[in-house]
Amino acid sequence: MVRKLVLAFTGLGVASAVAIYLLTIPLLRRLPKPSRVSMDGITTIDDAVEACRRTQLHGWDLVAYAQNLAARKFAYSRLNTWDTPSRAFERGMGYCEHQLLALKHIYDQLGIEARPVFALRCTFLATVADGTLSPEGVSGHAWLRVRIGDEELDVCSGSVNNKPGVTHFETLSKVHTWQPWLRPFTHLGSSIENIRREMLASAASKEQRNTANEAPPRTGEFGG
Repeated sequence: MVRKLVLAFTGLGVASAVAIYLLTIPLLRRLPKPSRVSMDGITTIDDAVEACRRTQLHGWDLVAYAQNLAARKFAYSRLNTWDTPSRAFERGMGYCEHQLLALKHIYDQLGIEARPVFALRCTFLATVADGTLSPEGVSGHAWLRVRIGDEELDVCSGSVNNKPGVTHFETLSKVHTWQPWLRPFTHLGSSIENIRREMLASAASKEQRNTANEAPPRTGEFGG
């Protein structure tokens, strides 16, 4: 009986993963070329680590420099949901999981203590992603908490305007440490969320086009 239940749940899990992958195929087809993007001579995470080391910065100055570098290298995207953080960094595009894990790898190489965290409910302003306007809304999010000495601050490379302790979102729910064993589950959850956001953004874009097409033509105004 137990074996049958295990097989049933395994089969259900595999079927769910396959279904999610199939739903992301339209996103994968929109991936731009070339698949490697260089910024100021920085293409890979190792390039970024070396660039950080050349600055000879320390402490929070180094944390902020690496954060801004990753933010400038990454454009927010839902298209490459299955990329590894290293691959996403090379593409120059990815979502929060890509961004935080790539930045954590940079911090690890620099000897900076950082831990991934997440919240199930965060508020975001409207933004453009993959050429489509994403409306303001609430969703899950993951980022880093970095410790220098006795001080620990939120660090997120999701915006070039972010700084250590300053983020482009607000949390509405409890913040949890993102344990490694959670990552397969959160990755699937992120894939589902990416699909949902893409559908909402596409629907909003379609509605805007329909509204523009239905608007009556404006007549010229002439002065007397």
